[in-house]
Amino acid sequence: MPPRGSTKRRRGRGRGRATEAAAAAAAAVADALLSLPPEILDDILIRVGIRDAVRTSALSRAWRRRWEELSSLDLCFPLPGDDEGARKGLAAVDGVLLRCPGRVQRFCADLDNTYAGRIHDWLRVISRRGVEILSLSFGDGFPALPSSVFSCGRITSLSLCGCSIPPLPAGFVAFPELRILILMNVRLHDSGEYQLEQIIGCADDWYYLASK
Repeated sequence: MPPRGSTKRRRGRGRGRATEAAAAAAAAVADALLSLPPEILDDILIRVGIRDAVRTSALSRAWRRRWEELSSLDLCFPLPGDDEGARKGLAAVDGVLLRCPGRVQRFCADLDNTYAGRIHDWLRVISRRGVEILSLSFGDGFPALPSSVFSCGRITSLSLCGCSIPPLPAGFVAFPELRILILMNVRLHDSGEYQLEQIIGCADDWYYLASK
């Protein structure tokens, strides 16, 4: 009768080989997906969200940098207090924007005081990337919205909550593509009506306008 220790070692080796085989099979399936057309792969990675898209780099060597080739990014982070993963995601925004040069179609974030100060730099980058949907919600204190938001000339949907809207920069002439504007618990300057008129411009085909 073999010693108990040797039996346990054989079982451990068996489980280890089974785990390795399963990992190899999963990697083979993942690598097979790379044969799909690039636009389909992009659509899959965009749909799973940026955090899971980045995690695909661990699937195999072939996937290590695939997410960096995305032609378009959707960066959405829920309230940090409800989701620790969102806090980590916000901390990684700089790295994501640096490594992935694709267009930023959507940027949505609930910002606490830790990251509210970073939004100016992020807006400067995503404005150059042609951001179309922008949703920002701030924590306490009504921080001033950086004027760099007015450089996002391709915005079609803008939602702001818990911030102070600064005076419009000289030469600003509305958001030509804006169709949806949502303002919740925001502070306008004394010329608030003028600000709204300038932001909205003369668009005739509005879908939705709300102010609370």
